[in-house]
Amino acid sequence: MASAEDENVEQLVMMMGGDLDPNIVRGVLRKVNGDMQKAATELLNDPTGGSVLDSLWSAISTPGVLRLNQPEQGQTSGPRTPPPSRPERHLEATHEMEDVEDKDLRQALEASMQTESAKLVPSDRAPDPNWAMVPSNVEIPPVSQEVEIPGLDRAIQESLDTYKDYANETIEELPLEKRVRKDGRPVSLRPTQGMLAFAGLLVQGLFFVPQVRESLAKWRPSPSGSSNEDLTAPTSGPEHMVWTLVELFANMDLAALSELNVDAALKAFSVELPAHAIQNPGDITYQFMNNLAWITESVLHKEVATQAHQWSRLFHFRYGSSDAEPNLSPLDKRYDTSVVKVDVRDEDKNYDLISALSSQLSHDDMSTRQHVIFEPSDVVSFHLVRHESLPSYSGGQSPPKQRFRYPKHIYLDQFMRENAEFAASKRAQQKQILEEIQRLTLRKAALTHANNKDTLKDLRSSVYYFENVANKDDPERKASVGLVALKIRKILTRIENELETIDNEISKLKVQSAGLFEGSELRQHQYDLRVVLVHDGLPGRNHLYSYVQHLDRWWKTVDYTVTEVPEDTVLNDPTGLHLNAGPYMLIYSRTTPDLDTTQPLSWPEDVKNSVKHNNQAFLAQLPLEAANQARNTSPPTSPYQSYGSQWDTPSSSVEPPSTSPGRPDGRERMNV
Repeated sequence: MASAEDENVEQLVMMMGGDLDPNIVRGVLRKVNGDMQKAATELLNDPTGGSVLDSLWSAISTPGVLRLNQPEQGQTSGPRTPPPSRPERHLEATHEMEDVEDKDLRQALEASMQTESAKLVPSDRAPDPNWAMVPSNVEIPPVSQEVEIPGLDRAIQESLDTYKDYANETIEELPLEKRVRKDGRPVSLRPTQGMLAFAGLLVQGLFFVPQVRESLAKWRPSPSGSSNEDLTAPTSGPEHMVWTLVELFANMDLAALSELNVDAALKAFSVELPAHAIQNPGDITYQFMNNLAWITESVLHKEVATQAHQWSRLFHFRYGSSDAEPNLSPLDKRYDTSVVKVDVRDEDKNYDLISALSSQLSHDDMSTRQHVIFEPSDVVSFHLVRHESLPSYSGGQSPPKQRFRYPKHIYLDQFMRENAEFAASKRAQQKQILEEIQRLTLRKAALTHANNKDTLKDLRSSVYYFENVANKDDPERKASVGLVALKIRKILTRIENELETIDNEISKLKVQSAGLFEGSELRQHQYDLRVVLVHDGLPGRNHLYSYVQHLDRWWKTVDYTVTEVPEDTVLNDPTGLHLNAGPYMLIYSRTTPDLDTTQPLSWPEDVKNSVKHNNQAFLAQLPLEAANQARNTSPPTSPYQSYGSQWDTPSSSVEPPSTSPGRPDGRERMNV
């Protein structure tokens, strides 16, 4: 337990800024017989301890920082009394050695005073087996290949059990009255296997991209007969995959059901199961999106695969080096892409979408080749690739976790080839501004912290002490304490004023930096956020969800649950922050100010009639009160008949149990 003297010494050291030698403080305290007031005054005025404030705030000694020991203007500081010289070390050791009688100890002390460092030389001692690190001339038995590592088998088994639990996760089936689609909210897509939830969320999200929905509604498969009006559902090949999307999207648009099973659709898309339970959903979604976008683009624009280089690009934009000539080849994976990978690291300063894109696609030096967009697409997706922070070996704290920011609108003009030089000059200006902000930030840190201490807090504590606590009974002491308090307050005021100036300057520079790319010349290619896919870091279908915009409102889908959320929640969702998870896929598309979302889409007539027949059969099985909650559905324009679709939804969890003339087993066909 610390003595009262130790506590007083520690208090005096902290009062003086924490930089004084505790032994000096202890000596001063004992000199004044333990009087704290006299000790504090003595430490401030003792010339052997430096000038009044030199020892107190020696931490504020960086160039350009105000120093507390500088004399007032018009005053001169007298010469400092040099501290007593320290006796030579060898003299002290000589006196100590006179009292040492032990010969070995004396030799050790003499050796410690020698300036030459010790040298390692080979030992001349005879070999002794007892000192051997490893017995020599002894045959080492071979290492067994079946060495058991404690706990390894159990860890492997637990990993396999987790995968099995995830793979065998059962789908929760809802009663019929709970499956009614109310107020036109989005339809959830549910696979039977929870491990495929990532695929259902992506397909659901693509429906809410206006350009994708419109393009698929207008598409028709190649005619199978002599007449161009013969509509036969494709049963294989790329057109089968696109036709599957058409059927699925038509149901999402017109169905009275709040959820649809997508097992057949994912089978048609050849979606593969994740390799393990903890596989990053962003990686497998990236692969699925690439494949789906490539096939869809190739089918919607058949000529692009062989001859055309310009078309109404839906998913794929063409990119390349800024100094390259435009490539006139057809759709080519070497030059066209639909998903941009964006690296997200905690230690990066670029923790927002535009800054990260600027860092990856462009360079500050115009002499360096930059990646630019030659031909933009209607849709652009971003895969957020999160990287684990490396552990700190310096003993310092790891970078704090930050939420990756993405805006509601982005402009891709600064990445277009025609704007490369102009954007590079703007980016150079931005770099200078950011460097100035960094310089001011470091200056602020130097003013407010030193030696891991809050300088301002210590200054304010000292001012409070000298103004309210210090003993002022003696007139001379009162004047001395008042002078010290005045000096410290002046320094504190000047530092606070400089900090205020720095904060104002940083704010102005940030506004200037943000406005560099806001000119009309860089605001021609606007893209709006349509879909956000999120993972909270844990396995299971309930740990993945989507945000989609529908009818000017944002909706969150978790498995079968669809709820409305405010836009601020979508843009600032902190989920998964500390599990290296969170939003993993962002889908933007061109702004569509003239698009009327209230107009019906031009789905194939047979597909629409099939969905409407299914709606009638489903609502007929519901109590009247539940059926009245369903959205208004128009009747089919023709009797039910099959139009050639070769697959349907096998799960009874989403099919209404009704009788249909098209199904002898009494189950209504659901062509989704």
